[in-house]
Amino acid sequence: MAARTFYRYMLQYLDEDSLRGDLARDMQYEQERSPWNDEDLNEYTSWEKFRNYLSFHRACDECIQTAKICWQEYRKTRTTPDNR
Repeated sequence: MAARTFYRYMLQYLDEDSLRGDLARDMQYEQERSPWNDEDLNEYTSWEKFRNYLSFHRACDECIQTAKICWQEYRKTRTTPDNR
């Protein structure tokens, strides 16, 4: 089974009325506006790459901070005793 991408992880927050939900909806909008193929979905394999993407697109500080928290939570879901 393929690993779940950060984008797919964020989809669970689409209906949440929060900064996390706002980020998820923004990510979905970007995906629909310019559909990514599977290779693109896996491109953001590090926080640094995703942060650079957000900075390039002039995301506000609050968005970047929310994204960082979400990224940290996402990484925890991918941690298993075998890959610490």
